[in-house]
Parts: sequence; C-alpha cells; structure tokens
Amino acid sequence: MASKREGRAIFVEDESTFSLKPYSARGWYLRSEKPVALLTNRPHDRFYAFGVANGSKEHFRFFDGRTKKKRKICIDSRMTVVFMHYLHSKYPKLLLIWDEASNHTSRLTREYAAKHDIKLLSFPTASPELNPEENVWGVLKTGTANTYYEGYDDYLYSVKRKSRQKNLSKMFKYIGL
Repeated sequence: MASKREGRAIFVEDESTFSLKPYSARGWYLRSEKPVALLTNRPHDRFYAFGVANGSKEHFRFFDGRTKKKRKICIDSRMTVVFMHYLHSKYPKLLLIWDEASNHTSRLTREYAAKHDIKLLSFPTASPELNPEENVWGVLKTGTANTYYEGYDDYLYSVKRKSRQKNLSKMFKYIGL
C-alpha cells in the first residue's frame, strides 16, 4: 500500500448521534402493558460523536447537537473539518477511509484535505458493514443503555468515559492496517 510507504497514519472514520431519549437494551415489564418512562430532561437534546480507529489507536470527538434558536443542528462539513484538523495535528500524514456521507464529499471538506495533504478514500455506497468503526457505536450505546441521565452533560460524560474505558478498536483487527 503506497500510503504505508509514505508513512501515513491510516484510519477508518464514522459518526453517530447520541440522543437523551432513553436507549433501552433490556427491561422488565408486564406483557400486556407498554412500558412508559416519564422524562424530566429534554429527550430531543443530542450530541454527535466522530470516531476513528486503525486496530491499535482510536480517537473520539464530540460535538453539541442541541437545538439553537429553534434551528436544528446536524452533522455538517464544519464539524468534519474540525475533526480532521484535530487528527492532522496528531498525524501530519493521514489517510482517512470513510463512507460517502454528504459531509465527507462537500467542497469544504475536500478543500481542507487537499490543502493539508490528507488522503481520502471512500467505502462503496450503501455498505456500512465494510466499516469496522460502525460497530463501536453499538458498544457505546449499549454500554450506556438502561440509564436515565438527568441532563445533556451527564450523558456526554458517561459516553466519553465509556469510550476511554476499553480499547474498542480491538473489536476489528481484521482490517489489517
């Protein structure tokens, strides 16, 4: 692989949304009744997680996704460039492998990558099973499931703590990078 000869750090990348709406992985309730959870927090508050891994190292960054001035915040090119800037500061020679999401194919993202000599490769369209980073989000969400978080900061702290608890990238050594 030419990128290895160039001394590039190679990572697979993905993003996910974490919402304060309770994530239930398991529970006990009567068969004839639907479980109901009374929420005192704002269940539509959310944050976005960006993650990369290469089988030995992993990095996560979190972005606020709460509604601002009645305007919904979504994963966008600006967040992607901020994440790429963080990675580039740690790894000056970088190859990112990711999906064809609109924030990855935007002009802003492509220009930033070209300016900073970041090589980009894409997984084929509609094939999330090829991206091992997709598996990480299920582990993080299940690890924080069945817990009521009073507010946004409590949940964010819990997910950050869980992301540091174990080396999630060991789940997919098969990528051979």
